[in-house]
Amino acid sequence: MLVADISLVNLRFDGRRLVRREPAAPTLIVVGLPPQHVREEVPGKQDSTADPPGSLEAFTSGVSQLVFSVPPEVESLDLSLTSLLDWERLVPMTVPLLQPGVPASGLPGSVLEFPTRLFLTYDEPVTWTCRPEPHDADGRTGLWHALLNGERGGEALLRALRRAEGRPPVPAHVPLTEANLEDLVTLTSRTELIDADKAPIPLPSAPLRAEQFVATPLGASAHLHGAWDDVSPDAKEQFRTLMRRSPELVAYDHITGLGRDQFVRVVTRGCLSLGHPALLVSEFKRLFVAHKDDGVVAYLQREDRILPREPEVHYGEGTGFPNQGREMPFRVLRITDRVTPPLKPVWPPRPLDRPDAQPQATEPFWVELEGGGDHQFTVLATDHEGRKVSFTTPLVFVPDSRTEDWKALNDLHTSDETKERKRLERPLHGQVMAMAQPPADAPGSTAHAVGELVFTLVRKEAGGGHPLAGMLVVSSAEVRVPALEPFAPEAGDVSVEFDPVYRARGMAAHPARAYLDLKKAVGLDFAAEKAGGLARPNAEVKVITSQAGVVPDMFRTGPTGAVEAADMRDVAKAFDGAKLLGLVDLSALLAPVTTEHLGRLKQLGDAEIQNLLDDAEGVIPAPVLRVRDLADGTGRELRYVWKTKLQKPQPASPDEVFLLDVTRAVLTLDARTAIAKDGGQKTSVEGRLRNVALVIGGVVRVDIADLRFRAVPGNKPDVSASGLEMRFLGELRFIDTLRSALPADAFGSGAYVDVQPWGIRTGYALALPTIGIGVFSLANVSLKAELTIPFDPGKAISFRFSVSERQRPFNVTVSLFGGGGYFSLLVDAAGGIEVEGAIEFGGGAALNLGVASGGVSIMAGVRFEVRDRSVKVGGYLRCNGFLSVLGIVTVSVEFYLELTYEKHAGGSVVRGRGTLTVSVKIAFFSKSVSLELERSFPGAPGDPSFVDCFDEETHWKDYCLSFDGAP
Repeated sequence: MLVADISLVNLRFDGRRLVRREPAAPTLIVVGLPPQHVREEVPGKQDSTADPPGSLEAFTSGVSQLVFSVPPEVESLDLSLTSLLDWERLVPMTVPLLQPGVPASGLPGSVLEFPTRLFLTYDEPVTWTCRPEPHDADGRTGLWHALLNGERGGEALLRALRRAEGRPPVPAHVPLTEANLEDLVTLTSRTELIDADKAPIPLPSAPLRAEQFVATPLGASAHLHGAWDDVSPDAKEQFRTLMRRSPELVAYDHITGLGRDQFVRVVTRGCLSLGHPALLVSEFKRLFVAHKDDGVVAYLQREDRILPREPEVHYGEGTGFPNQGREMPFRVLRITDRVTPPLKPVWPPRPLDRPDAQPQATEPFWVELEGGGDHQFTVLATDHEGRKVSFTTPLVFVPDSRTEDWKALNDLHTSDETKERKRLERPLHGQVMAMAQPPADAPGSTAHAVGELVFTLVRKEAGGGHPLAGMLVVSSAEVRVPALEPFAPEAGDVSVEFDPVYRARGMAAHPARAYLDLKKAVGLDFAAEKAGGLARPNAEVKVITSQAGVVPDMFRTGPTGAVEAADMRDVAKAFDGAKLLGLVDLSALLAPVTTEHLGRLKQLGDAEIQNLLDDAEGVIPAPVLRVRDLADGTGRELRYVWKTKLQKPQPASPDEVFLLDVTRAVLTLDARTAIAKDGGQKTSVEGRLRNVALVIGGVVRVDIADLRFRAVPGNKPDVSASGLEMRFLGELRFIDTLRSALPADAFGSGAYVDVQPWGIRTGYALALPTIGIGVFSLANVSLKAELTIPFDPGKAISFRFSVSERQRPFNVTVSLFGGGGYFSLLVDAAGGIEVEGAIEFGGGAALNLGVASGGVSIMAGVRFEVRDRSVKVGGYLRCNGFLSVLGIVTVSVEFYLELTYEKHAGGSVVRGRGTLTVSVKIAFFSKSVSLELERSFPGAPGDPSFVDCFDEETHWKDYCLSFDGAP
């Protein structure tokens, strides 16, 4: 029951006893003990339904050596086992703690290999107690064992000397890794970091405490534990300089029975990816599991948990954020988890099969539960205004020795794009929080109901106080923007990101105090009745500000990141498709916005807005969406307001009929939506367009001094126009001359303006009186010009000019000859054109001889019509005559001949038609006979094809033979 190797130093047997060879030389007894520890592989989790793991790898430690010095007062020893095992009268020898520059004494010291591949020695004087003779009881002999005690009988203090090197690698799945053993050496050996260029840096050092250590031939029954302080930042930097791994071990507990592990706890320090210091607690327990086929078996089982050491972390300037913390909307993040549930084990890489291989520490890892899936840490966050919100999130644990490893941390967050993106998308379920520090004069102006925050990893700035090489920041979010909802009800939660000017330079550097940008600009879908027909400002807004509200993306930054001016290209793009009076793109009419104008957005309060609206020269440089609480506390008001000067557009094409003159024009839109607490909404809209003119075809100009629109719930839209004037130009200037030359009442209604909710109709209606001078007569002459401006965006502006009408043509007669006609022209801004007209001429004569009377007339005319890309031109000749004798016999003859040309999209055709009608009436008998003839000649599209002219069976062969007899 005892296995030991005993060697004697400076002792000889004189025949009776052991005596010293040299009285002054050290006298030692060296005892070699069998391996005291077995290092076992740890299988996966076992239960009664799982198959047992079968054989497992195990490695025993090497021999341990105990060295005892024979004190001077002991002059001799008996040459017996009892005497040699009487260790209480001997002095245990430790391995001396060498100081720099002090040579080794050369004396051997006691070295215990426990656990496997770690060499321990005494840190303070100890004693060994053992039975020098076998212990028998009830016919059984007890196993020999020796108990290690401290100097006064308490805990023995031990320190690690070094790791065993040059041995075959052990399995990766073992309780104590090579990195753990190296940390034990570093933290218990009382060494200092020595750098030739720097002063020595002390390390946290504390010995291992052996509450029990019993050495036996079958292995030690021991209970060791140790705890250490954090490594200082200077020491960590020195470790990096020396290309060594900084120790991360915090606590260590080890219980064995006869060399077999019963319980091992390894506590290492690290950080969670939000910056919270945390501990990884790995416990290994030998548990008994009942298997249906193998009975009760015992294996080491691993259980990992993480304990946040400091649950609260503060953020802000100086903590290492690239933009002084503006990309992190929280000032404090507090993790409320005291400890996690059991986690999925993460093992370090298997050691390399080389004697000089460096120990591999655990890599950073996502904290996953033992049963699968991420552990969701509960985080209580405090925003810029002290408001608290909570959310859950998975996190990465980074061992303390890998906190500066940017690549490993970044790879974890980008290795699986889909999976990691979901891990970084954290729902907040509509909790209200400040996305940025609001200005002192506008508290609450940056608060939003947040549906989701999306985090991303960025590299820490050099010198920052954050413990990791990478920092989680908010890259985007899903938030509600109340100012958008009345104009874009489908918006809901919109995706936003931090404005680049705010992120780089702060909110004060932005002209409108912007802090967020919509990732996708939101269009403001105004109905026609909500804009008064003045414009269709379906503008896109993108920039969210703390003062002005929501505005388009119109800010151009310089090389330093400062806003220099408005980029009108972006403003024009935002208003692409918006029409002024349904005619001209609003984007082409926007005047440049200066830096002075932009500066007004920063102080754009309600009073300032009203002052700018009242000021004839004032402008609100960008469409602004604002939200504010009503003064009476009954709800909230959302406001869209914009006032801009327009500029002359680029030179128009010569083919354009409608030209807009906006040289002095100012457009104002002001929409207010009051939302009551019960959810009801009332929207009132005011629009105003001043000093605009419309030129049609270079012959008509319509000036509008002031056009207003107002829509109030419960009332019909109120549209008013003032200062409307139509003037004729060029070839039609004679109309204005004619108007001024004739009396005012000669024109009937004359000029008129009709403003209706559907649009504006304005024009002239000039009707000339009948003029008769001798044999000359002119009647039914009228001139009419009319401009229609519809408010419905589906309809275009149209202009119509006519000379008389088809239903009432003008008439001209001179003696026996006469004629008449009409002309009408209609054009619209959509490119439609309609033209029609006709002219007729001829003569007539009548004869009455008493007994007989008769007459004859001849008329000819031309009609034309252009409509919907179809053209129709026709001419006609009509001749008729009659003769009546005493009223008894009447004969009449009518001849009509017409020739027309019609062109449509599908082709053209020429038609001719002739009719001869003869009527005879005798007393009470009458008879009429008509002869008609019609022919038509299709144009090229109506000609028969080659296939239509030949029949394959009867004609094709003859056709082919006609060409030189070829078949």
